[in-house]
Amino acid sequence: MSTLFNLTNWRRIKKGSGTISVLLAMADPTDRRAMRQSILRDVPASIVEVDNKQEFHHTVTFSEIDLIIADAELYGAFTFDIIEQIRFGRLHCHAFPVVVMLTERRSGDVHQQLIDCGADLVIPGTGAAEAISDHLANLSNGRKPFVVAPHYIGPERRAAPRENEPSAEQIDVPNPLSARAGAMSEEDYRRAISVAAHTISLMRHSLYAIRQVSGIPVRAINDNKGLTL
Repeated sequence: MSTLFNLTNWRRIKKGSGTISVLLAMADPTDRRAMRQSILRDVPASIVEVDNKQEFHHTVTFSEIDLIIADAELYGAFTFDIIEQIRFGRLHCHAFPVVVMLTERRSGDVHQQLIDCGADLVIPGTGAAEAISDHLANLSNGRKPFVVAPHYIGPERRAAPRENEPSAEQIDVPNPLSARAGAMSEEDYRRAISVAAHTISLMRHSLYAIRQVSGIPVRAINDNKGLTL
């Protein structure tokens, strides 16, 4: 089982507080420009823009990102598998960037896969730039705890437990948006990330062991599942 974050990348990064690192992975340059302007009106941000999946993958591998805003599809290539890999610690230096996914799909398998990838929000792409200020304010003030399940790591989405199903384990995770706004020191933020990563790793190990003992087949997470670069 791999570690939850890449220690090599983590040690490489020199990051200061105050400025939010943003990745816009959006195909349409007009939409990217509008999103960039909306973000910069509200928060001090360092923004990187990409328009294809290969650059998206490269950026989250070699940079620390606080906020990802991404199209669910970039020129026909689905991107939600990148978010799943981040949440499971296979990409990025930690599993906790805030993620907003954009899509026009309101139902179907693709929409469900977006829900299941671990994004903090899935919202319509149309009008996203106008709505992003309110969404970011809400995410800064209160991030949902993460659920740790065999096939999912990400925000709790259920309003209540499903009937005849055990409640999934939850953990409060660091919020880079509030941390950059001064809610905690950089040292405390780094410590919170390390503690949360270690806790999730232990929780996953426990789930894995329980499923082995009970004879439930264990799904192998494919690092490159559906990855089209």
